[in-house]
Amino acid sequence: MQQPPAAPDWTRKLRFALRDTLGLPPYWRHSAWVRRDMPPHRRLAYGPHPRQYYLLLEPPAAQPTDPLPWAIYLHGGAWTFGSPEAFRPAARPWLQQHFRVVLPSYRRPPGVRLPEIVTDCRMALTHLATFARQTGRPLSAPQIGGISAGGHLAALLALHPEWWTEAGWPGGPTHALLCAAPLDLSILRPRTLFSRRSAQDPMLQLDQAAAVRWLLLHGTDDGMVAYRHSQHFHHALQAHGATSELVTIPGGGHLDSGRWTYDDQDPHAAAVADFIRSAAPVPPGLR
Repeated sequence: MQQPPAAPDWTRKLRFALRDTLGLPPYWRHSAWVRRDMPPHRRLAYGPHPRQYYLLLEPPAAQPTDPLPWAIYLHGGAWTFGSPEAFRPAARPWLQQHFRVVLPSYRRPPGVRLPEIVTDCRMALTHLATFARQTGRPLSAPQIGGISAGGHLAALLALHPEWWTEAGWPGGPTHALLCAAPLDLSILRPRTLFSRRSAQDPMLQLDQAAAVRWLLLHGTDDGMVAYRHSQHFHHALQAHGATSELVTIPGGGHLDSGRWTYDDQDPHAAAVADFIRSAAPVPPGLR
């Protein structure tokens, strides 16, 4: 029996993108329910612009001088939308392992371009290091994570440990969690928008990739950021001697890479928790 012809590639992409878009309202509803039970946070400005701030979340029983590990999580939203407040549930698995968690914000297009967004992230790191020293919070090499555009920024920051030491940290990230992230700018469209962004392309910044352990999550049917971004990056990391695991979500869309943030029963929540736990065991006094 003759098989029906395969759907054109553009119709498949359109179908996946439509599914991801229609899935946003329930995704944000579930996230909002979880945010109601989140611990309080501090909002600290690192620059004069209203978008230049970060949120600091700490375990409820933590004291300022406790030697807790640090995690930085960058939110998604195509570098243009989203806010740290909306993505607070992503901090939960780190808080459960007694991390201090920081969620930065940054200025947005069209007022700024991608290089300025990266500069804002670096400014946030500098301010955070100063704040930690002034308040007696011990610094340590952090973990870093992000979803979608935030995963792109997290990858760049993880690949430049010198940015961290220049900012006052003892070292760059030891572990990086990247969820449905655009990691190969050469396959983004329109090409003209990204063709001159080599300094912001993680695929071209891999010289120090082996110093970091990597976990990538991505759905094969992602309609917003193609699965091959993580495929390309994973293979490039391995070629540079890095320890990298790519968790493929068969048939998964863009949002499936982030459901672990609010759903403890998500099939990938345990992998994320194990990855976080492997880097920094709970201090003996807080077990």
